[in-house]
Amino acid sequence: MKNNTVRVYDTVSKKIVEVEVSDEVRTHYNRTQWNIDDNNESFYKHEIQFSALIGGHENAFENFREFMTDYNVEKETDCKMFVEKLYNCLGLLSESERELIIMLYFENKTERECAALLHTTQQNIHKKKDRILCRLNKLLES
Repeated sequence: MKNNTVRVYDTVSKKIVEVEVSDEVRTHYNRTQWNIDDNNESFYKHEIQFSALIGGHENAFENFREFMTDYNVEKETDCKMFVEKLYNCLGLLSESERELIIMLYFENKTERECAALLHTTQQNIHKKKDRILCRLNKLLES
């Protein structure tokens, strides 16, 4: 065995291979005495056999439920299309309207904070917000 290589079990090829490592890795490898026998024993002890997953049933894939997600392509596509349309509609607003919506909904500012920044009252901000949201709703429906 070369000076800076370690022998390990390759789980893909199922063979023992020599891997070139740094001095530090080699030192830790030797210090822990993690030799090839320990590596093999540990691997086989914790390996989940594919045959155990499929279970030999007619419907073998029933054991793969933990790998499945609740990802709904149609729902995700609808959501992305709605967000895209919303951003397009935001582009149709005036600069001041868009600025107010961004402060309220993207920067999470309160109506009072927006009023202070825009030198107006909270009631005025609230009325503007309601008008803008009605306009956005109409734009989204069209």
